[in-house]
Amino acid sequence: MPKTCISPMTMNSAILTRSCEQLEYVRLIRRELHRFPEVGTDLPRTRALVLRELGKLNLNVREDVGGGIVADLQGPQGSPRIALRADMDALPMQEESGLDFASEIPGQSHMCGHDAHTAILLGVARLAATQAGPLRNHVRFLFQPNEEFQPGGARAMTETGCLDGVDQVYGMHVWPGQPTGWFGTRPGPLMARPDVFSITVTGKGGHASAPQNCTDPILAASQLVTLLQGIVSRRIPPGERAVLSVTRFQAGSSYNIIPDTAFLQGTVRTLSDDTGDLVQTEMQRLVSGLAVSMNVRAELDYQRGYPVVVNDATCTALAVTVLRGISANVDAGIDPVMAGEDFSYYLNKVPGCFIFMGCGPCGADGRGGLHNACFCLDEDCLPWGVAAFAALALQEA
Repeated sequence: MPKTCISPMTMNSAILTRSCEQLEYVRLIRRELHRFPEVGTDLPRTRALVLRELGKLNLNVREDVGGGIVADLQGPQGSPRIALRADMDALPMQEESGLDFASEIPGQSHMCGHDAHTAILLGVARLAATQAGPLRNHVRFLFQPNEEFQPGGARAMTETGCLDGVDQVYGMHVWPGQPTGWFGTRPGPLMARPDVFSITVTGKGGHASAPQNCTDPILAASQLVTLLQGIVSRRIPPGERAVLSVTRFQAGSSYNIIPDTAFLQGTVRTLSDDTGDLVQTEMQRLVSGLAVSMNVRAELDYQRGYPVVVNDATCTALAVTVLRGISANVDAGIDPVMAGEDFSYYLNKVPGCFIFMGCGPCGADGRGGLHNACFCLDEDCLPWGVAAFAALALQEA
């Protein structure tokens, strides 16, 4: 059974003041990471930087726990163990931010802010390890690879025991479009299960001037795109949230050739397993029916994504109390987000909470959001992240 979350101490601006003292350190670390992004599980330079900085502190460091790095700061015997997680990986995309410290690696960039997450957690480790006076809790720092791609680094780390002995776990993500100093979260489902599907439709190709001699897979696949949209609008109860997006349609090689195959790909986002499973069942029904009605062969490959991110109600209430001790701008009831996050694997093991942290506005043209080539954050948000994580870790039993 999950352990019960503990009560927070009364916080004040002192923790934010101490976190602001870490700003220059965290900024320099973030910029170093930003210049040299690495993708997936192959993060030798990033890992070396994290290990270099952790090696300066009095921590128990394990270098390979499911591909990640785990560092423990010991508190009093019998005290709770609080885990804090940062993801380290970048995205396989070209940066166009124009920053002085923009990525120097072609086709790779930190356009999701994981460089900030890693730098913030190193700042928290530095703050906690050098604070005057005894700690109130044990603190575990989790540095995770490969959040961006299935099966996700969190699953491997949890399967290797990174949460053994942990009582609570917290994660945080920078959030463009909200001001620096803002925090948002909610109890219950916060982020979606991001499933992926591929559909191959096979007919019989031939000359475009004689369609009567062909079985056109483009016609069949086009009808299927329309039919799929009816699942969310007609099969999902109005109170449930679901997104079904066809994002890729590939077929043909020339204007005068009807091809043999058409290929569709896309994603389904849901906030419960029941809803996600219903969408999958309905998709299979439509694909099978299309094969019969259009005289084609149609095959659905459906892959379930990360589990739904479900915040523990008690830990979320605790986090909100702690965050309101450092900021007057805390939203405890934000709408669920249909993006996915493998932090869900941690929450399936240990009670905890995932939090969004404002990092400044997007551009006037809407550019500059997450996974955008022009993404850029306000570095003044960095000490707010340090303060939030430090306040959660140093809470009083």
